[in-house]
Amino acid sequence: MAELSSGAPAPATRFLSLVLAASLASGPLGAADPPKGQAPAGSFKQSFDLSVTNLDVIVTDSKGNRVTGLTKNDFVVVEDGMDQLITNFFAVDGGRVVFLGDEPVPPPPPNAKPEEIEAATPMPLPKTRLIIFVDSLHSAPFNRNRVLRNVEEWVRTTVKGDVEGMVVTWNRSLKTRQKFTTEGRQLSDVLKQLEEESALGTQRLSERRDVIDYIDQDSTSPEMAASRVRSYAQSLNNDLQFTFDALKSTIQQLSGVEGRKMLLHVSDGLPQAPGQELWRYIQDRHNNSASFMGMGFEFDKTASYMGIVREANAAGVSLYFFDASGLSVDSGVSAENRTQKARIDTFVERNNEQSMLQLMAEETGGLAILNRNDISLPLKEVEKDFTSYYSIGYRSLRSGADRPHKVEVKAKKKGLVVRARRSYVEKSADTKIAEAVTSALFFPKEDNPLGAAIETGTPAASDRDHYVVPVKIRVPYSRITLLPEGEKSRGRLMFYFAVLDSNGKQSDLATQALPVEVETSRLPALSRYDFVYDVKLLMVPGGQRLSVAVRDEITNTVSYVQKQVFVSALGEGGRR
Repeated sequence: MAELSSGAPAPATRFLSLVLAASLASGPLGAADPPKGQAPAGSFKQSFDLSVTNLDVIVTDSKGNRVTGLTKNDFVVVEDGMDQLITNFFAVDGGRVVFLGDEPVPPPPPNAKPEEIEAATPMPLPKTRLIIFVDSLHSAPFNRNRVLRNVEEWVRTTVKGDVEGMVVTWNRSLKTRQKFTTEGRQLSDVLKQLEEESALGTQRLSERRDVIDYIDQDSTSPEMAASRVRSYAQSLNNDLQFTFDALKSTIQQLSGVEGRKMLLHVSDGLPQAPGQELWRYIQDRHNNSASFMGMGFEFDKTASYMGIVREANAAGVSLYFFDASGLSVDSGVSAENRTQKARIDTFVERNNEQSMLQLMAEETGGLAILNRNDISLPLKEVEKDFTSYYSIGYRSLRSGADRPHKVEVKAKKKGLVVRARRSYVEKSADTKIAEAVTSALFFPKEDNPLGAAIETGTPAASDRDHYVVPVKIRVPYSRITLLPEGEKSRGRLMFYFAVLDSNGKQSDLATQALPVEVETSRLPALSRYDFVYDVKLLMVPGGQRLSVAVRDEITNTVSYVQKQVFVSALGEGGRR
């Protein structure tokens, strides 16, 4: 079972040295001088990508029905208070592109063969990646399992082709139970297995009943009751903070993954202010203690929830929340609570558990499914979000790398409701590459236009706990852009490194720029050989996953390569 890292643990894997040598591959060109790692870069031209911001947009009428047939002229995009010019547009309906730019796309002929359908498709749809996040820390087993049965049936038929799914669980430890797969049946079987596992939501309710009993039977003053409630709220607050870390860790790992990313969170709700309903209970129990109601805001976590929103929008992840508690009766009239001196205010309780789910869904372009015992129909609506939608692209008029922006999409026609994420982060090329390198530690990325390759040598002991692993990165000269400048031709490569060890601990990202300089007259001969970059990494024993990116800075062409490395505690290294 793979375990995801959450929080910010000290890295167990780190880099000893980045640049030890850079040399040409050996060959009949033996007379060639190797480029020196610290040689001056010289002057050269560098290309810059014009970044387009793309927003996935859902449009419904006042009754919640999907609205199709709109064009880019039916929308207005406002970023940071300024209207933007829409440059890219396509509409998807029924899982295929029906409008591209300014032109409708005719459907394939009836009974068309697969190759005819492919030929009639103007562009492939982005992959859809569903991340099912089962939060057993904030769920009761019965509620969680009821929802999972609906999800099991749904993924069995929905996850296939360009739709991938994965399962992550949180129960005071964050675990990947199933990596991305297009096998819906496999995903369904994993969810079925989760029904047999414990969930701590019942324990939380039991602890709350103990607090209520103390307020009713043992406390002799509002102050005593408040002290016990504060202790209970602090415990909930600690668990909630770890939950925030788990959600952020999952979202961050997805930041470099391409395609539409939809995180489906299953729980009994997440409190805005842990224990808020008990402060109201004290107020109702002691009629002269209205001031205690406001004490619940001591633990208000709205700012933390907005932090999750920022992470999700920066990573391009839409959040969908399924409140597994469903339609519930007043908890104060259940059999075990008949002796209570007062009653839990159900409105305060439900609002406290659901308001942040609604907020996060709205801010990220997702949905919050609340007060439903059967979620089979809402799951169909979720499916429509990636089979019937509009994609709107524009170039920001106020460009700024790694800067957050507020964005709003409006429909010109009255009565239409538009749903899309409400902010995003315009990322620099370096940031995008760094995120992709990190994500590739968890989700393989196959994109190698530069033809880069990784070779690892035999690890050597550095100290009792660490080994030095030689790493050689090869890039064919024929793939590197070199600009002639008199007798020399120059270019520059940027290298990015990250390592994940067998315990799920991740190194910091390391980068190194390396000039490439050769004699112009020798360029034709060099095209048969590789530029070689040697580096040594310090690793702990066990299995390691090395993720590397190589960027040609002149063309901004980027290659991503990953490799499994095994470091034996006996001092022998292996490769696989």
